Amino acid sequence: MFQCYQILKNKNGRVIVELDEQLMKEIINDYSLCQQIKNESQCSQLDEKKFQRRIVPFFLNQFKHWAKQMDYKQVECYLKVIQNRKTSKQQKWELGDLQKVFGPINPRTKCIQIETQQRWKEFLDQQAETTVIVNNKIKDQQTKGKYINAILQLKQELSKKNPYYKFLSIPPNLKGDYKISTDTCLDEHNQNDVDCFIENSDQERIFTSFIEQDKESN
Repeated sequence: MFQCYQILKNKNGRVIVELDEQLMKEIINDYSLCQQIKNESQCSQLDEKKFQRRIVPFFLNQFKHWAKQMDYKQVECYLKVIQNRKTSKQQKWELGDLQKVFGPINPRTKCIQIETQQRWKEFLDQQAETTVIVNNKIKDQQTKGKYINAILQLKQELSKKNPYYKFLSIPPNLKGDYKISTDTCLDEHNQNDVDCFIENSDQERIFTSFIEQDKESN
């Protein structure tokens, strides 16, 4: 076999080699290819992380539209309150908003919060996939497939003690001793509390105001 290289010196872990020019080119090409594959892999991981961060905002937005179409007034108003209290001008949905829905129960709006949790489950079971399929803003079929696959991730969170607490990423302000109440899970006890009485409160008046505005606009 033709020898393409010759070891000139090998001492103390260092090797001096004389290479055939063609072999040298192949080594350089292979190294460049490895770097390219590595860079593409890093870009792919970055793109995947970006997509993961878009999952909750996308489905929360679709959930809000669906609640309005279904005339779930209390759910729609609850989501409006969360969105209108956001400090950013664009008021975009984020993971923290879904964590609020499944976070500690506010005694004064308990009924509304629990109903929103239940409607979210209903949305994931019955409508979420359809909203992806008919969405004209998602042109790429592969991306649509990724959103549809993400629905299962969202469903699986519902069986956890603290739904969405550690979903995808944890905001810095939740990395301390913060712990979501176990009363927020969709269990039989919460199911039976849907008909509970809502006490008067500032937040309740906000909901009532939204409902009255909707009636006037219609």
